[in-house]
Amino acid sequence: MASIAYSFNPNAVPSSGYLPLPAGEYTLEIVESEYVTNSKGTGNILKCKGQVVDGDFEGRPFYINYELEHRARTKQERGQRDFAGLRRATGVLAPDDSEELHFKAFHVKIGIKARKDTGELENVIKQYLFERDDKPAAA
Repeated sequence: MASIAYSFNPNAVPSSGYLPLPAGEYTLEIVESEYVTNSKGTGNILKCKGQVVDGDFEGRPFYINYELEHRARTKQERGQRDFAGLRRATGVLAPDDSEELHFKAFHVKIGIKARKDTGELENVIKQYLFERDDKPAAA
């Protein structure tokens, strides 16, 4: 069996994961999803793996969780509002299965915040970008 020659940098520093994306507008798409019970058993989460579709960060993964069911009403309402934004942005308004949302490009405004538990910086979706029906009519 022949060995394959390869090259590597012996001084390369191991990756410690991704730094947050710079704040701004991005085009994403969902590539995987699963509906699971949360770790505390207090609700159900739609866990989505997305990716950046274009630009300097094309192909970069982006993870989004939607708490669609939760004992805490405020968490559930926030999850449902965020999921409504995703549905509106993808144009899939009433999916029967989360796979219907896969590979549908959508636009978001992403920000950066510090995690409460670790202080690590992470990305958050600040806004789903789509045409609004409530715009005032042009004069």
